[in-house]
Amino acid sequence: MDGAEGTGRLEFRSRPCAGSGRVCPWRRDADLTAFSDEDMRRLIAASDGDTRGGAFSFEVAERMFEGRRMACHLDQPGTAHAMRLCAGWLAVVGRHHARARMSMLCGQLPAEALYPDTSAWPDLVDDLEELLQRREAQLAALDGADEVAAREGFAG
Repeated sequence: MDGAEGTGRLEFRSRPCAGSGRVCPWRRDADLTAFSDEDMRRLIAASDGDTRGGAFSFEVAERMFEGRRMACHLDQPGTAHAMRLCAGWLAVVGRHHARARMSMLCGQLPAEALYPDTSAWPDLVDDLEELLQRREAQLAALDGADEVAAREGFAG
């Protein structure tokens, strides 16, 4: 969805990315080995304002205004739609993220951005921890396959 120029509304993707190449990392079917350690650090930093399971405090209030939000990995500076918020991040983290919720309350994001109808969406991970665990498992499986290939003489 495109935010109107100069209105203070934030732009966001209406559903998680699909197609060839890297799909949205919040999807359960994503190949997370295609994402770098730096990509993971960005996801962690953007999820810092997640207040799930925690009490509201001065520290949380500070993060409301300082917390990062996650742009789609396909929307980078210089692209046609630079820096639209990631639909997967909004659906998984956004509803628990202090700054994203504040953006909704201030009218910068519609409620549908944080509480989308995901019935026609691919399955998403439950939280950042699951995403990171899935990536570790995929990397371990990849390392194991590389070791087998090397033992069998298929290493390039």
